Amino acid sequence: MGRVTTAIDDQVLRNCDVLVCKIPTERYQPAEVAAIRRFVERGGGLMLVGEHTDVWGSGTDLNDIAREFGFEYRMDCLFGLDSTFEEHLDPPVIRHPVIAHMGPLDFAVSCSIAPGASLGTPVIWNTGLRNAPADYHASNFYPQVLDFAQARYGAFVKLWATSLGRGRVLGFTDSTIWSNFCFFDPGKSELFMG
Repeated sequence: MGRVTTAIDDQVLRNCDVLVCKIPTERYQPAEVAAIRRFVERGGGLMLVGEHTDVWGSGTDLNDIAREFGFEYRMDCLFGLDSTFEEHLDPPVIRHPVIAHMGPLDFAVSCSIAPGASLGTPVIWNTGLRNAPADYHASNFYPQVLDFAQARYGAFVKLWATSLGRGRVLGFTDSTIWSNFCFFDPGKSELFMG
């Protein structure tokens, strides 16, 4: 495991099995996006990890890559209908291999994925949620927890799986649970292993 500190190109990805792009704070150059697409087509794994409301531009930066695979991150923040700051997931009986060994999981704060017309699978989706748009007056873009007329209600995708060529791609929407302080919360380490 290592950290990429240079521009991403075919040479950098040559010995890479899985590339993880977690809440980037700079735009990817078109040549980097093209190299990532070729990497996946040749059989590489790609995991994109986003965060709520496009904070620090991470959603915009990830969408430069995600759109290559037919989906995108929404610039929103998800809340539960019954309990605002709780997004609990009980995994379905029939599960995608990524969550095959995962038990119940509590999300921290996430955005949602718009799968568009891409061919793929919703690995994790929650029902009973509503979204709120980013609040660009707040330093972290976190919206006030209010009912908004433009809010959507229902089911939202939080982990999307798709493929291209011989490779596979995952888009995940909650970077907070990838932090060290969350690792031993129920369901998290099993998700990481998957």
